[in-house]
Amino acid sequence: MHISFTKHNPEISQSCKAVTEYLEKENSSREKEFENFMDEFQSHKLSEFDKQIEKQNLFFTTDEIDDEKYLDQNTATDLIDENFSSRAKESESKFFILNISPSKEELEHLNQIIDLEIKSNGFNQKEIDILNQTVKGEQQLELIKNDLMHQCLREYAKEVMKEYADNFNRDVYSNPDQLPNRREEVQINSETKNELERLGINRKDPEYAQKFQMIRKQKAAEIGKDLSVRKMTDKDLVWVAKVEEQRTYKANDKWVSDNRKINREIKLLESEKGNNSVKIEELKSQLHKDRTTGEIVREGLKKGGQQYHIHVIVSRYDNCPNARYKGSISPLANHRNSKIAGKSAQVGFNRDQFFKKVELSFDQKFRYDRTRSYQKFNEQKKIRTGKKAHIENLGKAFSSAITKPIKNELYRNSGLYELQKLNLNSTISKELGFRVPLSIPKTPLEIAVKTIKAVITKISDVSKGY
Repeated sequence: MHISFTKHNPEISQSCKAVTEYLEKENSSREKEFENFMDEFQSHKLSEFDKQIEKQNLFFTTDEIDDEKYLDQNTATDLIDENFSSRAKESESKFFILNISPSKEELEHLNQIIDLEIKSNGFNQKEIDILNQTVKGEQQLELIKNDLMHQCLREYAKEVMKEYADNFNRDVYSNPDQLPNRREEVQINSETKNELERLGINRKDPEYAQKFQMIRKQKAAEIGKDLSVRKMTDKDLVWVAKVEEQRTYKANDKWVSDNRKINREIKLLESEKGNNSVKIEELKSQLHKDRTTGEIVREGLKKGGQQYHIHVIVSRYDNCPNARYKGSISPLANHRNSKIAGKSAQVGFNRDQFFKKVELSFDQKFRYDRTRSYQKFNEQKKIRTGKKAHIENLGKAFSSAITKPIKNELYRNSGLYELQKLNLNSTISKELGFRVPLSIPKTPLEIAVKTIKAVITKISDVSKGY
């Protein structure tokens, strides 16, 4: 699992509108594909299926109490843009973007779960084989599988944001509607400092911050205000996200740059006199090609294979309704223990811990038997850079040389052993403990049955000689 963070550049714009507009780019192609498929099934009631497919084109965020929450592009933009602190500076980033990219192996594991979910909903191998005999049948299966992948990734994104909030280890105010105003806060802080001086407690005292907060809460309570706090959770974050299915090669990608240079050399040789055909063919053989499609890589070319990933836009501030008390949280601030405004609290974001936690969250949610983890990669990196003793390096290298072939054999089908434990008599999503079960719309199932019957009828007609 690869997750990267990008900060908003306030010099370009104070709004996230450009980002949300960019994330709408796949909507039109998805809508067109669905409409083309449904052309022949106008007689069916498609309202529920339409609604479910439409969710792919909407932004999603933290679930409401009993239901999932979806937003259109304008509402998603306003949600982020309108969440700001009264202490915000124009020069600081107002939001951050998380790019969550499952690996090829993780996506293959999700595909296995989707196949099991489909079977548990009545699509056995016989029905699947019949559907695959027609273009419409193949499209039907693809639509269902694609929608289930979106559902899986939406579920996982919510788990990531839970870990994101937890990793800050920050407190938020328990009752934001009972916070003091500016004048009252000045009064409370002044009385608290006077009380500490009276007790002979100065700033050098190791317990100063703790006692400051304790007395401050007491002083606030005396005037009917509440400064009590609780641990921050994902419900206190302001974020929106979208699942994307495609990626394209960018101008600054290494393969694009390499191919651009090789093509310049080829054009130069082609313009020169003389027989340069051998050199030209040699250069052409060096051009990078997409591993899945075999096409020569160029800027704008769609990458082959499954390219599902998730973009999350998360506000810099928590969702406290009182703009003066909104906390500023940045995933790019280095982790350390320090003091904020007299409070003993963690400052920053422990990215190493976060990456480990989100991988573990994926493994637990989807019963994935991980063989290549972020932690192992980090340990190997430390070995390579000489941060561990040379003798330990040699010992691990020797051990790896002996055990690697055995491990490769044991984990060739990573996660499959865990999936085999699932009960096909119930929906797989319930077995995995999803809060919102994966759902396969009823209408597409009816269409699938219709498609199957049509194929069977044609086969029967052929056998009769019609």
